[in-house]
This record gives sequence, structure tokens and C-alpha cells, in this order.
Amino acid sequence: MSDAADPALVQNASAEEVRALLDKTPQGGLTLLDVRMEPEYEEFHLPGATLSPLPDLADTLEALDRKKPVVVYCRGGKRSAAAAKILSGAGFPNVVNMLGGALAWQGAAATGPPDTGMTLLDGTETPRQILLAALGMEAALGAFYGKLGQAAADAATRDVFVRLAGFEERHLHHVHGLYRKATGDKSELAALLSGVSPELEGGLPGEAFLAQLGGEPDAPGEALELAASVEAQALDLYSRLAGQAKDPESAALFTTLAQEEKSHLRAVSNLMNRLATISE
Repeated sequence: MSDAADPALVQNASAEEVRALLDKTPQGGLTLLDVRMEPEYEEFHLPGATLSPLPDLADTLEALDRKKPVVVYCRGGKRSAAAAKILSGAGFPNVVNMLGGALAWQGAAATGPPDTGMTLLDGTETPRQILLAALGMEAALGAFYGKLGQAAADAATRDVFVRLAGFEERHLHHVHGLYRKATGDKSELAALLSGVSPELEGGLPGEAFLAQLGGEPDAPGEALELAASVEAQALDLYSRLAGQAKDPESAALFTTLAQEEKSHLRAVSNLMNRLATISE
């Protein structure tokens, strides 16, 4: 990372450097701040980003945790540079300005307004309610991948979906274990899933993710792009919920779920890189 005009207060970082920083920072360990306007955020934002439009930033500083590093970005870098100066001037000790903004970002992204997915969860739930919703989303995603795999036109794409479905099946049982530990409820998984919501991870139906992609994937790369979109949306939802949770136990659980989705997103990205290498 390069120093800004005042190296003690603000650092400039490329999108690649910010992605590396996000990857190595424990979930919830920094504040990711989007200072664009809401329509821009709704179209595309970094997973877990808090929306604080530049014109409103000075009035919302007290809601930010001064103990955490703040990474700020906008569309191209000009608004975030101004926001970084506001933050440093207000006494925030660790501020990073992402050069190039959203235009330079090539990683997985989330979509939708700040309340996306909040009809399913809003941060007021008990651990039991949180984990039941998570079980439902995991099961729905696994079934979604299975359905797409059956409809795949070629064996390579089908194999990718089979692998993704197996991935979600394993995580479903992991979340079930978290549920049993947190609640003491020994109910069988099938019984718990009988009354849960069918939304995918991130709180959106499968049709929404397919619409983003432009239709059902017909190649392995497109299948992995879809998976990255889903995982990014889930990371975004759980990260936002962790910041809005009303009690520490629920906040910690949302943070745990967000960290797991972050790991899933990394795994999908590794598969995408491996596929790209094989295709060269």
C-alpha cells in the first residue's frame, strides 16, 4: 500500500491490495465503507460493505467503530479520497482509500439495496432462529445446484454442479451441528427443514441469481460464476446482520456464518483460477 498526503492517517491501496487485505482479515475485523449513492450500491457493491453516501458521511461517523481499520471506496476513487480525509480529520487512526474504486474491483460482488435479505432475517433473531434460517438457505442452495446439474447440457458443467451440491450438503450438516450445539435440540435434519424458507444463501431466490448471469449456466466457468455470486451475496447478508444484531451472541453467530461464507467464496475462486489455468 502507498502512503497518501498524510501518511500517518490515510493509506492508498489498489483494488488488488484491498482484496488481499479483506482476505487475510478475520470477519468483522475492519469496516468496509461504500460512499456512493444508494442506486450505485444496489447495482453492485463489495460483500459486507456499509453504505454511507459521501454527503451524509459527516453525520454518520458516530455509528462507525473507531477501533477498526476503515476501508473506503466509491466508483472511481475521487469520492473515497474525500471521504478518507473526512475520516482521518475526525480522528479515525487507520483509514485505507481504495484507488480506482468499484471500477477497478474484479472480485465477486453483491447486489441489492442495504436491506436485501432482511425479510428473512433482520438481526433481532435468536441463535435458534438464525441457524434454522441458515439451514433452509443451505438446503435450498444444494437443491438448486442439483437441479441445474440435472439440466446441464454437458458433462463438465454437470460435474461442477455435482461438486457444488456436495459442498453445500457437507456444509448443511456442519450448520446442523452448530444448531444442535447452540440449542440442545437433537431433532433430525429432515424435521428441521420441513418448515424453513426456500431462499438461497443471501436471501434471494434462485431466479434472481440466474437473471444476474443471463440464464442457466451452460459451461463450467459460468457455473462457478453463479456460485461466486451466491457466496458473495451470503457473505454480504451475514456481514450486514452481524453489524445489526441486537445481542452479542447473535452477532458472534452471524460473524461465524459470514466467515464460513468467506471461506466458501475463496474455495470457489480457487476453482475458477484452476479452471482458467487448465483452459489456457
